[in-house]
Amino acid sequence: MNWIISIIILLLLGGLAYWLLVTTEGVFLGRRVVVWLYDLTAHKYDDIKEFEPEWEQFFIAHPVMHKLDSVRAPLILDVATGTGRVPFILLEEPLFHGRVVGIDPSRKMLKLAAEKLRPFSHRAPLIQQTANALPFPDNSFDAVTCIEALEFFPSDIDALREMVRVLRPGGLLFVTRRRGWEGKAFLARYRPVKEFEATLTNFGLEDVNTQPWQFAYDQVFARKR
Repeated sequence: MNWIISIIILLLLGGLAYWLLVTTEGVFLGRRVVVWLYDLTAHKYDDIKEFEPEWEQFFIAHPVMHKLDSVRAPLILDVATGTGRVPFILLEEPLFHGRVVGIDPSRKMLKLAAEKLRPFSHRAPLIQQTANALPFPDNSFDAVTCIEALEFFPSDIDALREMVRVLRPGGLLFVTRRRGWEGKAFLARYRPVKEFEATLTNFGLEDVNTQPWQFAYDQVFARKR
């Protein structure tokens, strides 16, 4: 009987560790753990994600370019840029003539991003920085993007408030939100669609539009009034 109890305890502890370190990527253990985990996995991050260039262009680059088609050379901020996913797919587009500033707290992720973006380095500055206090003046960017990252910030509300602050009037906000059981695994940090959209509206955004994207994510677009 004792061995059965031991196995149950081990399974529970294993499940708890998986939830804390894999499902929620350390967010309940604090910012330092989150950054440490990203530093630890940076070298294989792109392989884990299995990014498909055609899908990335269709679902990320093209919508952003379409919604910014009135801006000849947009200045974009990519929050939690990681290995430079968003800057790379945008700068690879021949018709994109803007610049993309990437910020991320993980030094090793930024090192990989710098290597990936070397051909575009003059159009893709990278800054080691957290999202809760962006080092930019108000109304600086034509667009702000944040892909698959909001849930891992100490406060998604603080981060969103900062993103809106640095966004120019009429500028585009493009973020993602967790959905389904993976979203609800974040417990009180999970925000249903209507609550999330209401948060953006309260921050001075309009034309808020949520649409399904991946199995675990929605895409959310909005404009600053």
